[in-house]
Amino acid sequence: MKLWGKLRQGWKRAWRRLNLRFFWQMALAFGLVTLLPLGAVYLVGRQALRQTQAIIGNSPLPGHTLWADRLSRYYQEHGSWDGVETMIAGYPTGPGWEPYDADWQRPYILLSPTGEVIASDNPEQQGENLGQVEQGLAMPIMVNGQLVGRILLSDFRAIAPPPDQPTPLPRVGRIAERMLGSSVYVMVAAVIVGLVLSRGISRPVQEVTDAARAIASGTLSARVSQDHVGEMGELAATFNAMADALARDNELRRNLTADVAHELRTPLSVIRGKLEGILDGVYPATPEQLGPVLEQTLLLTQLVEDLRLLAQAEAGQLPLELRPTDVGDLLRDACVNFTPQAEDRGITLMLDLPARLPKVPADWRRIAQVLGNLISNALRHTPAGGVVTLSAAVQEQAQAVEVTVSDTGTGIAPEDLPYVFERFWRGDKSRARTEPGSGAGLGLAIARQFVTLHGGQISAESVPHQKTVFRFTLPLAGK
Repeated sequence: MKLWGKLRQGWKRAWRRLNLRFFWQMALAFGLVTLLPLGAVYLVGRQALRQTQAIIGNSPLPGHTLWADRLSRYYQEHGSWDGVETMIAGYPTGPGWEPYDADWQRPYILLSPTGEVIASDNPEQQGENLGQVEQGLAMPIMVNGQLVGRILLSDFRAIAPPPDQPTPLPRVGRIAERMLGSSVYVMVAAVIVGLVLSRGISRPVQEVTDAARAIASGTLSARVSQDHVGEMGELAATFNAMADALARDNELRRNLTADVAHELRTPLSVIRGKLEGILDGVYPATPEQLGPVLEQTLLLTQLVEDLRLLAQAEAGQLPLELRPTDVGDLLRDACVNFTPQAEDRGITLMLDLPARLPKVPADWRRIAQVLGNLISNALRHTPAGGVVTLSAAVQEQAQAVEVTVSDTGTGIAPEDLPYVFERFWRGDKSRARTEPGSGAGLGLAIARQFVTLHGGQISAESVPHQKTVFRFTLPLAGK
């Protein structure tokens, strides 16, 4: 086991040292997968062929032995192969030709020691050079211990040419050699196909890498093509979604910085102007002059606290004291607390609750803050004579309690509705931030984060100049 572990560690170090790109890793994988089995087939084929040659060499067929002896004597007598075709043609029948018929000449090939065709039943083969495999299947012709040629006969009727078609002799050696050559072609084709497939697989990965590098350098507009299929297409789509989220978050961060600077500028300017006036003697240090300074200080304090809460909620670091909570009691308390404010504005605050609501795990203080924000907004945008209604109901399908705050006020423009839960959003752009009852535009953003931390959802719908409805859900226990 220790040796195996060392081998694995050594392989990993060597692989990291190579530092191959993904394309070449895929190409190498395809190459190994295809070349190893084909190489094994090639080696097995060559071994089988060598064994066949050995068997033929160790157990020569009678025809080969007979003709090797005849041709050896011919070479001894003549000193060359001149006229050997005539000699062979003089033996159309006889013991050397069984088991073939006597009315057509037996196929043969006479080779020189170098493999060149000296004589053949097919004149077109004269001068050809046979391969090493075919030479290995031929019977050697020896004279005084010296190789002077080889004779190759067809001793298998299945591969002999038909009598009416004097075609070249098919040979086992040539068939085997072609099989081995074909395996080489297949290996080359496999390598080419592997390279093409590797390129197709590695291209989207390379695109994602280049786009990620561009985003890391600050180019948040970089995107990748989503024309790929399968997991690569999903990877491209996920990457683009991530890039969109980064771009959106970056834009929100810039907007937040600008909005915070704007929110701080006005109260700080008021505080500075008042204090400078008092120090210069322009204004007396009276409660009337110091009151606005205190108001702006409280506004800054509230803004900082809201930003702190929002940051904690978005980071998931805001602690919640979840306890079984009766949503009906929450709405009743909110109705009692906001009724005086509603009466001062000439607005009717109504409560619509079912006979019984199940308890939900919730942080009473945080949900009360969500309700307070929604009710304050509803009262602020509802004219005298209007109605604000608080209601709750069980959503059986969602296994949650849905709380609704609706009003008959001015409503929200359709183009503004998608942004009501963004930071520093306000429906009335003309209202100054310092006017009474005007918040910093963080209330709904905080409400959304509080509801999300509870596992619920919050939404808004509106019909301009008719009504606005805010809904949020709180999951039941065990959901």
